[in-house]
Amino acid sequence: MSTSRPLHLTDTQLASVRRAAALLRPGERSQFLQAIAYELADVDPIDDEAVKGAVEAIMDAAARR
Repeated sequence: MSTSRPLHLTDTQLASVRRAAALLRPGERSQFLQAIAYELADVDPIDDEAVKGAVEAIMDAAARR
């Protein structure tokens, strides 16, 4: 992973991440957001498909636990 940098998400992308996070227990949300940030850290530019893919991959992994 590259050095820490803020993610620049559109309103639509942020809404997608927030909808997914709302499905999780409050104690799981921080780890979810960190995982999203990790998945998108080296993506440039961050487009809707990249965000959708990251959300789906992380939610699928969480469902398998």
